[in-house]
Amino acid sequence: MPRVQLSAPDNRYFTSYFDEELKLYEIVWHEESEKMDEEEYKALMLNDRDLLTQYYHKVNYIIINLVHRLHTMSPELQDWSSAHISPTFVNHLGVFKVAVVNSKDFSTQFSIEQALEEDNVTEEMVKIRYFDEEQEARSWLLGL
Repeated sequence: MPRVQLSAPDNRYFTSYFDEELKLYEIVWHEESEKMDEEEYKALMLNDRDLLTQYYHKVNYIIINLVHRLHTMSPELQDWSSAHISPTFVNHLGVFKVAVVNSKDFSTQFSIEQALEEDNVTEEMVKIRYFDEEQEARSWLLGL
C-alpha cells in the first residue's frame, strides 16, 4: 500500500502520512510537541494541508494519534485551526471519518476536543470518535 510521508524529516513535533490507496491522512504526535509554539504549529499544519490539496484531492479518513502530544491548544489557536485547517478537510477533501487516539495528558486532550467541537461539523458530515488504543481506532475507521 503506497504510504507517503508528508511531514519533513526534521519535524520534531509530529510525523504525518498519506496512504494513497485508503485515502487516509495520519498524524502521529511526539512528546517534543510540548516545546512547539503557535507559529510553528500554524506553519506545519498549513504545509500538510497544502500538500494534501496539491497532490491528493480526496481524503476519506483521518487518524490523529495524540498519545504522546503534550501541546495544549490555546483558544486562539483552536479558532485559527477551525478557520484555516478543518474547512479544507471537510469542504474540499471530503473527509467523512476521523479517529482520535487520546492523549495521556488531560489538558491536551481537552483542548483538542474543544477544537474539534468548535469546527461546527455535524455528525452527518463527519463522524468523529475517540479511542484509548490505536488499533481500536484503526478498526473503527476502516471498518475492520
